[in-house]
Amino acid sequence: MLAIQGRIGAFLFGYRIATVFILIAFSYASARAQTAEQSSVPDTIRHLPGKPVEITAQRPGGLATVDARGAEIKPTAALTTETGSHLASDALRAMSSSLDVRSYGSLGSIAIPSFRGLPTEYTTVYRDGIRLTNEQLGETDLGQLTLHGISRVELIPASTAILLGGDAIGAAIDLISEVRDSNEVTLCSEQTTYDGLSGIPTQSYYANASLNPLPSLSIVAGGSLDQSTGAFPFFQDSTHPNVLRTNNDAALRNANVAALWAASSNTAIRLIGNYFYADRGSPGGISTEGVGASLPSARQTDAQLFGALKADHEQGPLAWSLSTGLQRQFESYRDPAYSTFDSAWNTMFNASAHSSYLFNEDIQAFGGVEAEHTTLAGNTNESPNGDSIISRERTSAYAAAKLLPFENLDVTGSLRFETISDLSISELLPQATIKYSPLHDLVLGAAYSSSFHAPTLNDLYWSQGGNANLKPERGDNRQTSISFEPNWHSMAVRVSATGFLATIENEIIWLPYIGQEYSPINIGKVESKGIEFRANADLSLGERSSVHIEESYTWLQARNITAGDRNYGNEIPYSSPTCSLFIAEFTRSEYGSLSLLVRYRGHEFSDPANNPMTMLQPGTTYDITVASREFTFDNFGAKLNFSIVDLTNEHYEEVINYPLPSRSYHFSIELSYH
Repeated sequence: MLAIQGRIGAFLFGYRIATVFILIAFSYASARAQTAEQSSVPDTIRHLPGKPVEITAQRPGGLATVDARGAEIKPTAALTTETGSHLASDALRAMSSSLDVRSYGSLGSIAIPSFRGLPTEYTTVYRDGIRLTNEQLGETDLGQLTLHGISRVELIPASTAILLGGDAIGAAIDLISEVRDSNEVTLCSEQTTYDGLSGIPTQSYYANASLNPLPSLSIVAGGSLDQSTGAFPFFQDSTHPNVLRTNNDAALRNANVAALWAASSNTAIRLIGNYFYADRGSPGGISTEGVGASLPSARQTDAQLFGALKADHEQGPLAWSLSTGLQRQFESYRDPAYSTFDSAWNTMFNASAHSSYLFNEDIQAFGGVEAEHTTLAGNTNESPNGDSIISRERTSAYAAAKLLPFENLDVTGSLRFETISDLSISELLPQATIKYSPLHDLVLGAAYSSSFHAPTLNDLYWSQGGNANLKPERGDNRQTSISFEPNWHSMAVRVSATGFLATIENEIIWLPYIGQEYSPINIGKVESKGIEFRANADLSLGERSSVHIEESYTWLQARNITAGDRNYGNEIPYSSPTCSLFIAEFTRSEYGSLSLLVRYRGHEFSDPANNPMTMLQPGTTYDITVASREFTFDNFGAKLNFSIVDLTNEHYEEVINYPLPSRSYHFSIELSYH
């Protein structure tokens, strides 16, 4: 059965790739048929620039050593149109076939990102280049974040993610704040129900306002409320085909603000703020037939306050940037049935200074220093000397250079130095990239970086099973790529292939040591290698219609390669050997758009021993979204959106014993005043 499903997945991938290339060939033939006297088709195509674009980071105006071919960049509007959702855990699934967002359930459930089959701790999340992922867990729960107030999302692979921080062995996700140059107020409501369930168990509401009180000042602020009873039906087995999930309710509150003040023609001041509060049931896995929760009384509460101030200045060849940020995060877990009442406060303060200097058109230099202070206080962690308040200082400095020795050759290199106080370690991390364009629109690239990941505070100091003897994880990342990005009269195309190899020593995994109690250990060496294929095509069908098609397919081998280990050669838990993401969108300017999103995931093992009894089977899901254009009446506007998620009612899990909802229906209406 597994082999058959694998062949079906491969067939679907081949069919979709063929569709993209047929569309490319058709467009090329049409473009060739046009005469010089004919006018070109107006540019109604939605696509990202094919040439270098800067990645927003804690650098003056972004770090120019990274371009669109080294990172996946998508506007928030495209992500929400393709998925029908503003929740980060849903919308980021449309980023790449190599990015797996592993969900534990419906709204409010934990959802953690993993890149190219590597553990979730290797993917670090940033807001405008400022770190959100805390030092306690080393992972970010996307189930608590929305994309309200976010203009675009940048997915940066490890070969260049080191420029944001040395511990992103897998990738970095950067959420870029929205800035508008107009006055507007927006109100929206979204309602969700599930197949086989009456009523509307999930509701979302948000409000957003953008103001320009001065020509030099832009302010965007908003808030949202997402709530759910969490009672969705799921398929357990043929005897229990319609079990209702219990103790799965959730309420998420979010507020955000972003302000940009152009203090002068050379200086910009940014204020960024975000607050969220989440209270939710924690139902646990499904361990009893016909019962919707194994932990009927457990609750989780999370709250986070984040604020940052940034100043950017650019004058002539010199640019500099200063930033400071503060994050306070509260977490609690309560289960009266087991007399469990755990809570913790995370406080993270960071400051940075960066500069760049353009010597001439061929040479540019970068440099900077960064400091981060973390304090963890609570009843869940304890230092070796018995202190319940744990601190960590992370300091770093970097230098980088970008060289253009020839018009078609781009070489960059950097060296980063990091220290971790509680581990008394220092790391020197090199990074280099090269891009060569032998022909117009054809680019060859290669990148290398060395990175490391310090054990999290939980790994080391969790009072019930931390391991103070853990070693830091160290990784080497290599990547090669080829991309072809022609632009014809009516079509923009991007076809690329990326080969990657990551080797990590001293990977940390958690294993049971007494019954169900877990403790972390270093297992030796793991490897993640593979190829990612991408094909994008945007075709204009006249002045009012366009088609967007994209396919990304990842072939992956992520395995334990520790010599002598009993799990040698086994796949890393929750790493799938094949993943595919297909998106097709038809847009008609006077009506709106119709989108189809297809995700395929091959099998995944849930444990290091690769026990076939607990293996997750391959699965394919189909989502359809219909989004109207904005209908305007004087200064008022309205948009409608309807989507069906899991159209074929696929019964599947992304975490063993944590079922996902069946087919669901989402309807939203957005009202705006300009």
